[in-house]
Amino acid sequence: MASYSYFIISLNPLGRKKTFIYPRVFLTAGNLDKIRDARYHNVYIFTMIKYQNLVIEKFNHDTIMVKGDKVIYFDPFQINMINMPRADIVFITHHHQDHCSADDLEKIIKNDTWLVAPPSCGPILSRFQQDKQWLKPGESGELVGVKIDAVPAYNIDKFRSPGQLFHPKEEGGLGYVIEIDGVKLYFAGDTDNIAELKELEPVDIAFLPVSGTYVMTAKEAADATEVIRSDIFIPMHYGAIVGDKSQAEQFQSMVKNAEVRILD
Repeated sequence: MASYSYFIISLNPLGRKKTFIYPRVFLTAGNLDKIRDARYHNVYIFTMIKYQNLVIEKFNHDTIMVKGDKVIYFDPFQINMINMPRADIVFITHHHQDHCSADDLEKIIKNDTWLVAPPSCGPILSRFQQDKQWLKPGESGELVGVKIDAVPAYNIDKFRSPGQLFHPKEEGGLGYVIEIDGVKLYFAGDTDNIAELKELEPVDIAFLPVSGTYVMTAKEAADATEVIRSDIFIPMHYGAIVGDKSQAEQFQSMVKNAEVRILD
């Protein structure tokens, strides 16, 4: 069973978000109106989901942080908050700059952080001395007690030019199914509603892109929930580069077989 909490981040006098972090204020859903009123007092509200022992937060684009016994990030990008928890593992889905960002990795890694990525990320990650685990679709592993399955992520009908997909299957882009603290998570990466989604094992929470253009549209992602066996779906891949919260809301309105939580 998931519960939801909120925390407050102040705005500086120039109105820039995420400059100073206040202590996180955990509140019940019954206090939501009070939280929303805080928008008039120079604060910005983020939502997080607490599931069993895990706290899960979504940041820009499709950056996800999972905090339990270990701290995990997926695709860190445009991180502009201070005092972010340092990662035990960072999962990177593919080499595009909004997913494999060296500048953002610098903000969250420590000496013993593991970087997990497909081989295409090698040139970007070569500057880091941290241990690396290169994975291809279909490969598995385990790091610091976290079980990992690399699954395919690619386009079937999103083209940058005639005949050229944004994310071709042969590039080896990844999604990840991981198990941390007994909870199974699926992070889809940049993908369409591909045939391999039917083969995924059941998970507790699935993170799906919904913005279209480079990934599934909201409707395609909603269709994917019919074959992905997950209790909770969290939309992502919007708010930077492409898309906005409206796609997440469209997705939420179309999913009938599971809970959808928008983490904004």
